[in-house]
Amino acid sequence: MDAPAFLQCSFGVNVAVVTADHLLVVSRRADHVRSGPGLWGSSVNEGLSRHIDSAGRNAPDLHDVARRGMREELSLEPHEYTLTMLAFVLDVDRRQWSAHFTAHLTGLTGDVLRSRISRGVADRWEHQSIEYVPFRPADVVRHLLRPDRVRRWAPVAPALFHLALVHTHGRSAVERAEAQAARRLR
Repeated sequence: MDAPAFLQCSFGVNVAVVTADHLLVVSRRADHVRSGPGLWGSSVNEGLSRHIDSAGRNAPDLHDVARRGMREELSLEPHEYTLTMLAFVLDVDRRQWSAHFTAHLTGLTGDVLRSRISRGVADRWEHQSIEYVPFRPADVVRHLLRPDRVRRWAPVAPALFHLALVHTHGRSAVERAEAQAARRLR
């Protein structure tokens, strides 16, 4: 009851999903959701649920929360991807806690995932649309900086995609692509 304001917030899990043919899955939140309506963001965004994610008196397993999000939002099962935690995030200004993950699909291409999603997912109301972006530093940075998108990103998305790119391609390649994009903006 006496927690400081920045601790009075929810906890979310965000996952950057990369298909077997190296496409980043980018989702747009539906206009009617409470959190970030209409914003472009992570492939999967799942909030922690006290009733679903806590096993009795045990703390929730953040990997399990990410796996639940993968299942509910993209109809993906744990044997279809590798999941890696990238960071633990605290945004004091927005009162958001988060864990950032990347998931690399082991055998599903963008076309196969698109087809699967078209048959329906459990949380079909959460995403308004999904795009597939080549998972290369320059392509992802260009996508983030598109004039029609630059102010339409959920706050966690750019950092999540940056960390996913660094995890896969290395810091030098990502920082080089970001520097080139920044020079073009001047």
